[in-house]
Amino acid sequence: MSTEECTVGVVARMAGVSVRTLHHYDEIGLLEPEGRSSTGYRLYTGDDVRKLQRILFYRELDFDLETIRAILADQASTDVDRLHQQRRLLTERIARHQAMVALIDKELNARTLGITLTPHERLEVFGSFVLEENAARAEERWGGSELWQQRNLRASTYSAEDWLEVRSEQSRIHLRFLDSMNAGIPATDPIVMDVAEEHRLHLHRRFHDCDYGTHRSVAKSYLANERIGLNLDDVAPGLSRYVYDAIIANAERMMDV
Repeated sequence: MSTEECTVGVVARMAGVSVRTLHHYDEIGLLEPEGRSSTGYRLYTGDDVRKLQRILFYRELDFDLETIRAILADQASTDVDRLHQQRRLLTERIARHQAMVALIDKELNARTLGITLTPHERLEVFGSFVLEENAARAEERWGGSELWQQRNLRASTYSAEDWLEVRSEQSRIHLRFLDSMNAGIPATDPIVMDVAEEHRLHLHRRFHDCDYGTHRSVAKSYLANERIGLNLDDVAPGLSRYVYDAIIANAERMMDV
């Protein structure tokens, strides 16, 4: 035995692996020690130990044994080349995992709002106008309230067709508000107050009980741009104030009746 040759037990202790692991590497031809003692025991040279270090290094990076075998056989690429490749693969994997986490968060937020549509159906119904993006803020503000529970319960039963109807109703109401504002009709005009009443009934029918006191609270959230989703001032500057004034005027009108 030369001074550079070590038995399998010595190499196992130096490398921090089991003798059984070294025997397995030998059996599959991944690391076949160059030497044998007179009694037939495996003897590892310095080159064998250095090769084992490379194997264990790649195992630490989660390469499988067949890939490591190919790496060791590839004389055209260096360990540095492999490290750059592995770094790129890990970066891509991290990006995929981050995208998956974002998708899970989005789905959890959608469920928070009671939306049970598939992602494809939500895209068809809402497009880039994604209600669930503000779910965490909405739940923090209203979560636990009876109205919030009513809203989620009703929303959880809606199909894609139902949501399309809801969105169509909302769009018609908002367009009537916008047309009235652009026409210079005061928010306190009976015509505009009638639109506010239609808006209240829409909420009452589609989402939650909405008496005039509740409608006032909704109006305040509109004015503060705390609406779930697209704020009214994003549609047209001043629209949130206009809708607020119309809702308040309508509530006062109806409560005086």
